[in-house]
Amino acid sequence: MKKSIITLIALIVLAVGIYFVIGLFYVKPPTPILTVEDKKVEGIQGSYCWDGLLYSVCADTSSPPEMIKNQDLKPIVVSSQSNLKIEYKNKPQENAVKVNQWLTNGNTKDVPINDNAIQLPKEKGVFVYDVSARWEKGSSSYAFVVEVK
Repeated sequence: MKKSIITLIALIVLAVGIYFVIGLFYVKPPTPILTVEDKKVEGIQGSYCWDGLLYSVCADTSSPPEMIKNQDLKPIVVSSQSNLKIEYKNKPQENAVKVNQWLTNGNTKDVPINDNAIQLPKEKGVFVYDVSARWEKGSSSYAFVVEVK
């Protein structure tokens, strides 16, 4: 009986220790899982601030259109008015996910989110978006591009 209790305590201490060690070194925010028509949408990590256990990191990037151009990210081809689903393994705070569509003049427009998804445009063309979210440990943005055919 004593051996079982000692083993259980040792496992609990080990699990707590692993949790804190991971917290010391993991200072990047969660990446969104973006899918449309059962296809994964690739994207680029944008600006973020994230608190680790011992230190915090903030990284600032250029605008999503510039990031996509500089990294030569190719758009995923999608159907008109298809739904793009946005998921995170580590759930963001309530009402803390926002999506912007980048317009050709450099301005943005808010895109409504319904059931963790956005509806892509009806018009044909290439469209740049960014999705941002907040957690208790910080915030992050992520850029992606689609081509509506």
